[in-house]
Amino acid sequence: MSGSGADPPGFAGILETCVYYSRPKREEVERFYVETLGLSRVADWNDAFACRLPTGILLAFEREALDERPGPVAAHGSLGPGHVCLLAAEGAYEPWRRRLRDLGVEITQEASWPDHKRSFYFHDPAGNLLEIADQDIWPR
Repeated sequence: MSGSGADPPGFAGILETCVYYSRPKREEVERFYVETLGLSRVADWNDAFACRLPTGILLAFEREALDERPGPVAAHGSLGPGHVCLLAAEGAYEPWRRRLRDLGVEITQEASWPDHKRSFYFHDPAGNLLEIADQDIWPR
């Protein structure tokens, strides 16, 4: 890739990320993100919905309907499950583990990362792999 030789201008974060579901799972998936995870739904379409987090938007699209959406903004998707790692608010990591277990959500793996960082994994009703981390687990 060629460039001007100058450093890129930089980013403030990720604004949107997507997960996908099959048509019969719509209600169950939406209920999971809104009720179980407590995300605020900010947009709703026949084939998708959007939820706000403090630092961005989680979009959930009906996998089968993406080809019917017009324009380049629909030129994405996945054939299998996706992955999203959510960062727990300060002091909320253990309460999240308890809440999900109390609601019958199976925690499928727990991970320990360098510098005493940790996270755990679980699935949404569409099979997407979700993770909750207690802090930023990636090197700077």
